[in-house]
Amino acid sequence: MIRALVDTIDDAVFGCDAHARITTWSASAARIFGFREEDIVGRPLTTLFPDHLEDELAKLFASVSAGEPLTRLETEVVRRDGLQVPIALSMRSVRGGPDTADTTLVIARDITEQRLAQARLAEVEERIRESESMAHVGSWLWDLRTGVVQWSDEYHRIHGVDPLDFEGTLDAHLDVVHPDERMRISEAMHTAIAADRPFEEEYRVVRPDGQVRWLHARAHPAIGSGGEVVGLRGIGQDVTENAAS
Repeated sequence: MIRALVDTIDDAVFGCDAHARITTWSASAARIFGFREEDIVGRPLTTLFPDHLEDELAKLFASVSAGEPLTRLETEVVRRDGLQVPIALSMRSVRGGPDTADTTLVIARDITEQRLAQARLAEVEERIRESESMAHVGSWLWDLRTGVVQWSDEYHRIHGVDPLDFEGTLDAHLDVVHPDERMRISEAMHTAIAADRPFEEEYRVVRPDGQVRWLHARAHPAIGSGGEVVGLRGIGQDVTENAAS
């Protein structure tokens, strides 16, 4: 019964004895690692890992055997065909009874798709940053629920504010607005929230070095799962050259 349940799990599940030799092997383990049960049982756990990870694996196994569980360590294994596969590795020691030996339970999750998705997301984000930089357009978000304001990299560049110096609050967002226009912009943002309508304004901002730039900002209300307005999501473009002409 237990073996049948284990074989329905997508993650590789197998056991090792006190000497780190593989003792049990699930169907998913065979699929992920490429080893049949009869070919891998009895072999050392290190068979599944690159040579350069052997010392690290030995230390981890000793720690787990001593009672310290390991949860979702991202590492890599080597399939039978030599292909390296990224996995999230978990291990836990299971104490045996009077007639059974202690076992280390190993669970390995193939995170290849996750890694690919992360790489695609990073590529998309890089393209967005490049596009924003070329157009001098940055994005911003005001979350009413947390009070947090987030700026994109280009929005920081437009305002001349280092990300480490930005406090991420509405006050910090408005502090860069020219004093003569700060109240108007604050009221316009709050009105957009209260009336559930777009925000669009052109105004001056003052960089930390005293340079004044013109910004054209637009935003739409962000709607929560319950249909309520939970903030503003917008963009801002440096239009100083257009304003000067």
